[in-house]
Amino acid sequence: MDLMDNDFALEPVPSEKTVSGYRIAMVVIGVNLALPAFITGAEIGFALGFQHGFLSIFLGGVILSIIAMATGTVGARLRLNTAMIANLTFGSLGGRVVSVVLAMTCLGWFGVTAELFGRSVHQIVAEFGWHGLSSTFYVIAGGLLMVITTIFGFAALQRLSNVTVPLLAILIAYTAYITMRDRSPAVLFHSPASTADLGDGISAIVGGLAVAATIYPDLCRFSRSPGDARLAAVLTFGIALPAILLLAMIPSIMTHERDLMTIMITLGLGAPALILLIVKAWATNAGNLYSASLGAANGFSSSNQRWAIIGAGLLGIAFAVAGISERFIPFLVALGVCIPPIAGIYVVDLLWAKRSSSSFELRASMPAFNHRAFACWALGIGGAFSAKAVALDLTGIPACDSMAIAATSYALLLRLRSLQTAKTAPVSSSEENSPC
Repeated sequence: MDLMDNDFALEPVPSEKTVSGYRIAMVVIGVNLALPAFITGAEIGFALGFQHGFLSIFLGGVILSIIAMATGTVGARLRLNTAMIANLTFGSLGGRVVSVVLAMTCLGWFGVTAELFGRSVHQIVAEFGWHGLSSTFYVIAGGLLMVITTIFGFAALQRLSNVTVPLLAILIAYTAYITMRDRSPAVLFHSPASTADLGDGISAIVGGLAVAATIYPDLCRFSRSPGDARLAAVLTFGIALPAILLLAMIPSIMTHERDLMTIMITLGLGAPALILLIVKAWATNAGNLYSASLGAANGFSSSNQRWAIIGAGLLGIAFAVAGISERFIPFLVALGVCIPPIAGIYVVDLLWAKRSSSSFELRASMPAFNHRAFACWALGIGGAFSAKAVALDLTGIPACDSMAIAATSYALLLRLRSLQTAKTAPVSSSEENSPC
C-alpha cells in the first residue's frame, strides 16, 4: 500500500480500480456508522422506547437507502467524486463553491468526532487510574493517526473497514447481550422517558446521515457498476445501519442511560469500550478527512490530494481542540437541512435531464456558474426552514423537505426551459431560412 498523491480526485476512476458492491458497503459502513450515530441511536431508544425507536430507525434507513441509491447511481455511472459531480451541475466555478461547503462540512464532522474521541478516551483511561494526560492530548494524537491513515487513500479505508466493521458488530452485540442477560425482556416495552414522536426519531436518523448519502459518490465511484453502488447503499443504510443502531438502542432502554460509553463502563466493559472508541473514530474520521480532501482539492484546484489531506486534517484537529462539539446540535440541524438539496439537484440534473450524456460530454458542456442550481439550492434551504418555522413540514423531516423542494423546483425550471426552447426553435428556423 503506497502513499498516494491523487486518488483520482480530479478524474474518473479507471475500470481496473473498481471493486464489488460488498466491498464498497464495508467501507461505507466503516466510515458512516460513527460515534454521533451511536449517540443518536441511544437517544432514540431513551426517548421513544423500543417499538417507536425500532420503527424510526427502520423507516429512516429506508429513506436513506433510497437517497443513497440515487446518488450512488450518479457516482458509479460517472465514476466521479461528489465535488466533481457538483462541477457538472453547478458549473466549473459554482462547483468549487459547493466543494468548499462540503469540505468544511466534513471537517466539522471530523472535529466533532475527534473531540468526542479525545474526551471519551480520557474518561475511560481515567477509570483505569491513568490521569497523566489531558483530553486535548488524545484529540491531537488521535487526529494525527487519522491523518496518516487517510494519506494512503481508498485502499487504506478498505483495509481499515475490513477490521473495524466486524469488531464493531461484535462489541455492540455483546453489550446488548450483557444488558439483557440479567433483566427481563419486558423492560424493552416500558413507556419511553419523553414525549417525542415517531417523526422526531426518523428526522434524527435521516438528518444525521443525510450528508453521508449526499457525498456517497466519494466512495461508490469505485463500484464496478451502478448496480453495485445501489447494492452497497441497501446493505449500508437499509440493513447494517438499522441493525447497529438497534443494538445501540437496547442498552439505553434497559439501563435508562443515554450514553453508550457510560453504559459499557458501568457494565465493566471499559476495555472493550476503549477499543470500540478507537477503531470507530479512526475509521469514521479517516472517511471524513478523505471526503474533505476531495472537496478541498476541487475547490482550490489542487492536483496533490496528499497535501490537501494534511492541510484539512490539521484544520480539523484545530476545530476539535477549539471545542466544536459544544455547538454540535445546531451544527447537526443545519447540516441536515443545507446539504441534502445539493444531492436533490445533481440527481435530477444527471439522472433525468442529462441521463444520456457521457462524462466527457458533460464536462465539455459544463457552464461556469449555474444560477438555476444555486437558486434552487437556496429555495430548498429557505423553504425547509420556513416550513419548520410555521409548523408546516411537508414530510415531517426537514432534510427531506429541503431536498424535495430543491429537486422539484430544479426539475420544473429545466422543464420550463425545454418548453421555451421547443417554442422558439421553429421561429429560429424560419428566420434562418428567410431571404432577409
